[in-house]
Amino acid sequence: MKLVWGIDKVIAENLAPFQMPGHKGRIEQDIYKYDLTEISGTDNLFNPKDIILDTMRLIADTFGASHSFISVNGATGAILGALSTAFNKGDEVIIMRNSHISVYDGVFLLGIKPVYIYPDENMLERLKALVNDNTKGVVLTTPSFYGEVIEDDVFEFLVETGITIVVDESHGSHLKLIDDELSAMRFADIVVHSFHKTLPSMTQTAIMHLCTNKFTASFAQKNLKLFMSTSPNYVLMRSLDIAMDIYLSQGWELMQDLLAMCADFKQKLEDETDFYIVYKDGKQDKTRLLIRHKDSVDYNSIDQQLRFMGVQTEFSSQLGLLLMPSIMTIQEDFDRLLDALKKVTLHKVDQVFYKIFRLEQAIPIREAFLQQDYPLSYQDAVGHIVTEYIIPYPPGSPVIVPGEIMSQELADYLDNFEGNIVGLEHEGYVNVLDKEE
Repeated sequence: MKLVWGIDKVIAENLAPFQMPGHKGRIEQDIYKYDLTEISGTDNLFNPKDIILDTMRLIADTFGASHSFISVNGATGAILGALSTAFNKGDEVIIMRNSHISVYDGVFLLGIKPVYIYPDENMLERLKALVNDNTKGVVLTTPSFYGEVIEDDVFEFLVETGITIVVDESHGSHLKLIDDELSAMRFADIVVHSFHKTLPSMTQTAIMHLCTNKFTASFAQKNLKLFMSTSPNYVLMRSLDIAMDIYLSQGWELMQDLLAMCADFKQKLEDETDFYIVYKDGKQDKTRLLIRHKDSVDYNSIDQQLRFMGVQTEFSSQLGLLLMPSIMTIQEDFDRLLDALKKVTLHKVDQVFYKIFRLEQAIPIREAFLQQDYPLSYQDAVGHIVTEYIIPYPPGSPVIVPGEIMSQELADYLDNFEGNIVGLEHEGYVNVLDKEE
């Protein structure tokens, strides 16, 4: 039982948890007896009439949605369901280039024609330039992994256009506990929440909300079902119900405590060390903590030292250390984190610079993805059509997607990149199509 052994070993480390999931391992239940199936008394997720329907109505009422649907395939399944509900094959849809991979999977599966907004562009001005009579809708991500929230003027413009607005608010299930105006549910047609990221629910629990009457509940549920297991996990659904109980009975008080702890930690960190917290100007989730040092230092080394001292971050990169406290985080966690940061040994490194590439799209993502391919080194791949995503971390968005042509500039950049790269089948190589095909 290697899996049982490995999980037990990590649990025994008694880590101060600043990574997902939101429950932080602090809800104890005798789990196996709750692993049931669709029998009398347990209802049916895809034809809910009893306890599941009541829970979905409770969620919708709490979050201000017209209808809310449970996903036990995480936000990934919910995003695919949302895109399938909102768009059809060939629709021109504006998406953020730094969207989650599930959005790109939706583009592939549904045959959507993507038009990109790049991270270095003014979002409002870019949208004003892009939206036209052929634009079916837009898919936006807010907040970002770093807690950055899209400003209201962007949504106000989009609402005026009448196009369909789908929002990946996976990292914002908790935002309404802070301030209703941080959530995009006031503007969007469909919003996806990944409950497990920031609320006390188990990994792989998420919600798809209908926020307007543009789509019927039956149509949305039919589309969401396409991306779910026909054997939904009752342990996961039960954990979501527990999370809602905590949200309603204690959520506001717990959030006030969390905000106070984050503010106190920020002040102590910046008073007592050379580390600091990065918040953007404008709308920001103040519970999302990106820690940087005044010098250019090796954050991966710091992250490893923190783990050795019993503190787990969400991830590290040369942008800093990302921490995801939730309403289940306690003061002891922050105390241990601050104490550990005071003890780390710093290693200075050259600052890593990140670039954004605008590459030629030779063929659609779907067409490239489905063809036979073979690996080439970055340099040998120059001029070839790639068939996979290359995603440097940070910033965690694709520098190239299937169907685009590898450029010499990008190949040189990747050869010299010192961060982490995901998405590749073979490190240092990218799969491409034969030029003659």
